[in-house]
Amino acid sequence: MGATAVFADGSTAYCSRLAGTDNAVWSSVQGVAPNPNLPETTTAGPALGDNCIGADIGRTAVDANGNAIIRTDYQWQLNTGQTPEHKWADDQRAWSDCIQTKTTEECRAELNSGG
Repeated sequence: MGATAVFADGSTAYCSRLAGTDNAVWSSVQGVAPNPNLPETTTAGPALGDNCIGADIGRTAVDANGNAIIRTDYQWQLNTGQTPEHKWADDQRAWSDCIQTKTTEECRAELNSGG
């Protein structure tokens, strides 16, 4: 990946990742080469750096270039297997877990004390 060569017509050839795969191909496009075998979509999906809302933290998708992406810290980022964290979402998860086994008052006291 990243190597260059020259096509027969004299144009630059780039060793690029084929979109939606881990395969390398020679392409006139540097980085991620278009993949004609990927299904075409009629709606644009999320892209790296797009903003998202806190309630969506942890959702995953694949961007138009075939990259696995995840919503974390109010933005779509490359999904490298990280556990997304966000104060709001973490607090909501803690409340949901607590309320399954304790009363509202017990959960308020526990979560407000940091325990």
